[in-house]
Amino acid sequence: MPPKRKSVTDEEDDEYRRKRDRNNQAVKRSRVKSKQKTEETQQRVNELRVKNQLLEDKIDNQKKELKFLKELFLTQAQAKADKLVGVNLNELLQDDDSDDEEEDRKERVKASSSKGEGSKSRSKK
Repeated sequence: MPPKRKSVTDEEDDEYRRKRDRNNQAVKRSRVKSKQKTEETQQRVNELRVKNQLLEDKIDNQKKELKFLKELFLTQAQAKADKLVGVNLNELLQDDDSDDEEEDRKERVKASSSKGEGSKSRSKK
């Protein structure tokens, strides 16, 4: 009977060897797959870092542009304000026609005051 045991052990060894070989192949496939996934993830991380850097540079440029435009706006506003010092804004806002009306009003006032003087002098007589 010892020969039968040996054959059973040989069969068990063969079965064990086949299972081990299948497991080793599965582990290799798993490691390759895991390595590939890690490399893809690392590549994606690198791409996102580059994209992030580009976006940060864009933000910096837009902040600089905003600062420049604010300074330009303030400079222009200050220049306009400096030009308006001592200027009557109401006069600037009036139309040219209103200047003519003002002159007409002044002439009417003068004419009515000179008529009033004449009438006073007549009543005194």
